[in-house]
Amino acid sequence: MRHVEKLGGAGLCLLSLLGGQLLVIYLLQAQLTQAIFSRPEFLYLQVLPGLVWPLVGAWLFSAWQARRHEGSRGGPAVTALPYGFSLGAATLLTGGLMVPMYQQAIARMSAESASSLTWSACVAVTLLVGLCQILLAPFAHRLSFSLSLPLCLGLGAALAIQSLTGLLPWMEQHPLLLVAGLVPLVAYLVVGLPRPFGLSTAWLVLGLGLAAQVFSGTSFEVPDFQSTLLPNWQLGWIEEGLQFLWLRTEFLTVALPLLVAALVRDLVLLREAQAYPNAPAVRNSLLGLGCLNVLGACLGCGLPLAVLPGYLGYRRWGGGQFYCQGAGLLLVLFSLLGGFGQFFAWVPLPTMGMVLSALLLSSAGVSINQVRQPNGMLLASCWLPFLASLGSGSPLLLGLVWGGIAVSVLSERFSQAALVALVGSVLTSTGVLHRNLWDPDFDPLAGTYLLLAILLRVGHAAPAAQPPQQPLAEPSPSDSSDNLDRSVSDSLGDSPSAPAAALEPLQ
Repeated sequence: MRHVEKLGGAGLCLLSLLGGQLLVIYLLQAQLTQAIFSRPEFLYLQVLPGLVWPLVGAWLFSAWQARRHEGSRGGPAVTALPYGFSLGAATLLTGGLMVPMYQQAIARMSAESASSLTWSACVAVTLLVGLCQILLAPFAHRLSFSLSLPLCLGLGAALAIQSLTGLLPWMEQHPLLLVAGLVPLVAYLVVGLPRPFGLSTAWLVLGLGLAAQVFSGTSFEVPDFQSTLLPNWQLGWIEEGLQFLWLRTEFLTVALPLLVAALVRDLVLLREAQAYPNAPAVRNSLLGLGCLNVLGACLGCGLPLAVLPGYLGYRRWGGGQFYCQGAGLLLVLFSLLGGFGQFFAWVPLPTMGMVLSALLLSSAGVSINQVRQPNGMLLASCWLPFLASLGSGSPLLLGLVWGGIAVSVLSERFSQAALVALVGSVLTSTGVLHRNLWDPDFDPLAGTYLLLAILLRVGHAAPAAQPPQQPLAEPSPSDSSDNLDRSVSDSLGDSPSAPAAALEPLQ
């Protein structure tokens, strides 16, 4: 029975990972079609192979990493890190880089050339992200563990909720398929009703989603050609994109904050994964991601691969490494059989997105429950940037700065809080923190962070006012009413018997 339950959990993990990434690819190609004019063969023969094959490589690398880690420890199954494309990063790249770049290029060249130039700039950004990940990999352990674990857990939960809110507006357009995923999840996972014919929850969700899609006559089409999606080298795009970004500094100033946010996001989520035992090493994960992004850029991938939120949810569902390996092999099968668009059209994307939403909610709940201290100020600092309307700023960097200050103040490390506030002042003066662009300007907001850093530093340096010490009274004879486990200062820590007494169970 346990084996069946684990297999069912692995099936749900597979549905969530595969469905979530197929949903991102579908939404990205829809955004590309609306944002830039491109022929269907350009999307199918050049853009889609660049997205599919790096994603397959990331999933197989994750499964191999978990299997290798499991074999070296000889213990229980190790959960694979979820890698893939971030919907938030795809939205930022499309709206912040592709649209203005295409609008400027279309005035000087044909639509096809403008489309190729726009995508090549995103390929160059992917290459830069991969190179930075490779360079930071030797220092990844030190960088990630310099971050507070409660802070990373709070940010990881906020990222999971942000991914969920990015999916819900589109899924609400297909209420029948949404209900098809919601009903079996609630009935068999939450309520615990007996499953018919002993089928796993994953098969029931998928079957009900397919039935609802057939009943509603809905399909999700991408540009389709009767040929296989074979990888092809696109080295010319790298040179063209780097040259364009170097000559057009206004687009380079948009790409740099996106690059910084991508690196910080990976470190935060990798640090969150270390909250549980047997997690893959941070250095190997970042190095593998960097190599995959460099290889993906050579294949024409214009969207950087990253660590996805939801690791704690995958662990809770008992996925092991099967889900990454299965998702990668299924995508290889779809890509090589030909007619990728036809297979894609009948995947119940909203239903599988509902499974992903359940996993993200589960992961966010586990992350919040790990913050055992009463850190209300910390959680508010992490979550407010994601929930409030803060213009075009980066919620992740804002949550990291505000939460870092809150963590340090709660632990009375005012010198560390002053350092975090100083970093916030520098990031604000460069434009990365609140304006999400590289535009150096020491504005009043940067001055506010600097003033906060000075005040915190002064608070750390100023000696605390000590109360006047009373002269010690002469020790009185022992009395039967005195507590033998207490010292003169009434502190448990001063008594050698206090630790032993603390370990005794309460009667």
